[in-house]
Amino acid sequence: MKANQPKRFLKSLPGITSALIIFLSLCQCSVETENTIFYVSPHGNDSWSGTLEAVNDDNTDGPFRTLTKARDAVREKIPNAQSDIIVFLRGGEYFIDETVVFGLEDSGNSKYKIRFKNYPNEKPVISSGYKITNWKKLHENLAGLPQAAKDKIYVAELPEGFKPFYSLFEGSEALPRARGEGMRLPAVPEDWEYPAKSSFIFEEGTFKNWKNIEDVDIVIRPTYKWVMNILPLKSIDEKNRVAHTSVPGTYPLRQLKWTRRDVNVWIENTLSSLDQPGEWVYNSNTRKLYLWPQGNGPGNNITIPRLVELLRVEGEIDDKEKEDKVVRHIVFEGLTFTCADYFRRTSDLVGKGVQHDWEYFDEATAMVRFRGADNCAIKNCIFTNSSSTAIRLDLYCQNNTISGNTINSIGGTGILLAGYGPGTKDVNKNNKVTNNHIFDVGQVYWHSPAIFAWQSGSNLIANNLIHHTPYTGIVVSGRIVWDRSGKAECSKTIRWDEVGTTTGSSPWEEREPFLHARNNIVEKNEIHHVMEFMGDGNGIYISGAGKGNIVRENYVHDCPSEHLAEGIRCDDDQHMTSIESNIVVRMGGMATGICSKGRNDIINNIIAMPLTVPSRGLIALEGTPIDGSIIERNILFTDKPDAPIYYQRLTSSAGDNPRLEDCKVDKNIYYCTTNKDWAKSHLKKYRQYGIEQQSEVADPMFIDFENDKFSLDENSPAIKLGFKQIDLGQAGLETNSGI
Repeated sequence: MKANQPKRFLKSLPGITSALIIFLSLCQCSVETENTIFYVSPHGNDSWSGTLEAVNDDNTDGPFRTLTKARDAVREKIPNAQSDIIVFLRGGEYFIDETVVFGLEDSGNSKYKIRFKNYPNEKPVISSGYKITNWKKLHENLAGLPQAAKDKIYVAELPEGFKPFYSLFEGSEALPRARGEGMRLPAVPEDWEYPAKSSFIFEEGTFKNWKNIEDVDIVIRPTYKWVMNILPLKSIDEKNRVAHTSVPGTYPLRQLKWTRRDVNVWIENTLSSLDQPGEWVYNSNTRKLYLWPQGNGPGNNITIPRLVELLRVEGEIDDKEKEDKVVRHIVFEGLTFTCADYFRRTSDLVGKGVQHDWEYFDEATAMVRFRGADNCAIKNCIFTNSSSTAIRLDLYCQNNTISGNTINSIGGTGILLAGYGPGTKDVNKNNKVTNNHIFDVGQVYWHSPAIFAWQSGSNLIANNLIHHTPYTGIVVSGRIVWDRSGKAECSKTIRWDEVGTTTGSSPWEEREPFLHARNNIVEKNEIHHVMEFMGDGNGIYISGAGKGNIVRENYVHDCPSEHLAEGIRCDDDQHMTSIESNIVVRMGGMATGICSKGRNDIINNIIAMPLTVPSRGLIALEGTPIDGSIIERNILFTDKPDAPIYYQRLTSSAGDNPRLEDCKVDKNIYYCTTNKDWAKSHLKKYRQYGIEQQSEVADPMFIDFENDKFSLDENSPAIKLGFKQIDLGQAGLETNSGI
């Protein structure tokens, strides 16, 4: 199709005439007749004026071809704008090889917005994909190539200057980078002389001094089960069986602790690992890409992502100053973002990892990034089939809306809000993350949460549907290791000139003003089938986040982890959190319904564990101080006669164990379907401490528990004690959100 024929393009759409297209457009904008409107089409031309279709008889005008050109055209109109400026993107693919950046000059204001949106009923797709078509069958006998791969490999030579890449796609499917069999690292000798976080010992014959060592990575779960790293190799000493990485891991590169999965390291991107259909290897020295295709040949739909970051909205950031200049009132609607690479750490970012290196502070890890933005929005967009994080809101980001989006099949975090580190500059707040459908995230970095708010407060995180993730659903955190040397987690993010003499040993009340993830509302989210692979995680996780967070009316269910997986958890350094009117049911592994490690309130929740024995209790108290916490009007329900009720043990530091008797505990209902005496001894024991005086062992009288209907009969003893019914129909996606 020729680029100078927009009329022919419109008429070629099946079942829709160009007149109808124009009619639909005008209908959509009938209340916005004064708006300035531009159009973009994959079949357009940037020398045209951005009209819907040709205005000249010789078809020499029409829509733009690129988003960049449309952005520039909008800039010219902004000084005289009185109402919204709209850019409609027609259906089709838009391939970009440079990040499209929107700056201060692209801002709208309180009177008008700058809107980039899909044309009615069409799907514009923004991609950094570069198609590879120059495939040839490999006939040479490459050293190290497995016998099974002989005569099955195709090779393509990439152009000079081609940037390194770490992902490959066939259509909408991510192809696996060649990965070897997993192995368990041997124990290091007692006299080990190398840095623990960047060196390890290996079994003889498993690692080799490959010629293109800089292309070879290890995928490793270092020491602990809540994190994984992808680390480039630096050198291999085959004689002494010692490997060195070019950047350090989060923790020592050693065997896993406290887990049933002993395998914790894999080799990626070597020819010896190329042993399955769909796998591929890239040698940057020769610029050759090797592929074992899934079918008879590679076809014409193999694409390499050229970028991690597709779009960026960026103000003028100066973290030394109190005031940032921010972009305002830009909206992206109805767009699809795909085929982006993941952020591969090649430099030392020690101290800049965001809690256990689940993300990195102020780095370009996402497809769409707001960095200095106010009153901007991403609505009804799709983020799919990419190796990166989907959306980031960095540093100054206020009053932004992330709503109605679908995020799936991506390598990193779904949505990240990351403010400045601890200090007095508290400017990442008052954002709305609502009604998003997030699943199959963490496909590259397994520890990636679906939604992650770090040092970000007063946000509304509501009505999101989250499921099928390797790790945690929602994280709200401000976790910091107060290390002035900058070597510990997050320590390089601390604004030391603002926190003064504050240290990690200072009282929580002294540190809390610098912990900006406070006053968030996490409500009405539905979370299920998270924690599918990693360990020590949760449906909803709050830690080191400051006071005033509210977790209410969420439905966390069916998380069949074989490791520690808690429904809702207040972890280390977390106080003054309200966990209210949530339903937690069928957590797996060493499960807990609700966990608290500090002064937090657990009120009016339903915790039901009918399919597993929660070895740590339906409610876990794992930290101190805990005195003054309220645990009231909860329903604790099980079908296991030996299920523990409360777990009371200090898990993260030395000192005395937390005690239930130091809390205000009353008006709870305890019931086991197979043991009518379950919890009677519990009540007898704790009533002598003056708590649990009105609590009962009684059937709560669910209307239809077997079918996950948790409403209570009006005669329920829980209702008589003041329990408020929880409307499960309000959790998850809003069907009539009006977005």
